[in-house]
Amino acid sequence: MLSVDHETEAQSNDPEQVTGATILIVDDHPITHSGLQLLFFNQPKFRIVGGLHKGTEVSSYLATHTVDLVILDLNMPDVRGVSILAEIIGSRDMTVLVLTGESNVAEIDFALKLGARAVVSKSEPAYEILAACDAVLAGEIYVSPKIQRALGRKEELPVSLSPRQMAILHYLEQGHSNKEIGYRLSIAPPTVSFHIAELRKKLGVEQNRKIVERAQMLDLI
Repeated sequence: MLSVDHETEAQSNDPEQVTGATILIVDDHPITHSGLQLLFFNQPKFRIVGGLHKGTEVSSYLATHTVDLVILDLNMPDVRGVSILAEIIGSRDMTVLVLTGESNVAEIDFALKLGARAVVSKSEPAYEILAACDAVLAGEIYVSPKIQRALGRKEELPVSLSPRQMAILHYLEQGHSNKEIGYRLSIAPPTVSFHIAELRKKLGVEQNRKIVERAQMLDLI
């Protein structure tokens, strides 16, 4: 099991581990942490700097650590995985690779709509993870073969929303107030209001209460 504080400090002080894209693992299974440590051990272009086992720990960790890539499991015990994704992308526009055993296709599809840069199934070969890391850090989107087959043919979304707007839409669907959304995304209430106004405009509705209904009709959430 990876200890976040001590392990991060130990790797940072290792002269052979001072370069490479920094990675944070967010997964509740110790075996996943151990497996990823082994996978990246001989990959100098990547460096694991921390591992978290709870979704509630992610925001505070990212507030004090520099991370290039988050590897996130959608099946977390304390917080819905897509809510973690919405928070870290909506507040920091970070690069996130979803590594999951999730069989719910709708949840995986929503993770991509929220702005996940890659999705890989835990049942696929380890080289798929490395390929996904290379792709997302090069600014590309990567969906592994198994996930592609599960999702089927993808239709182009009728409305283009930014990652932050998708995150706000997610929290609106969950029933959060503007104040709560601002807190979760670390943005001021007027900024939340601005994005909600943009959502109304893009979705073609005049009232806030119609936003979620319209987004569901368009299969955005």
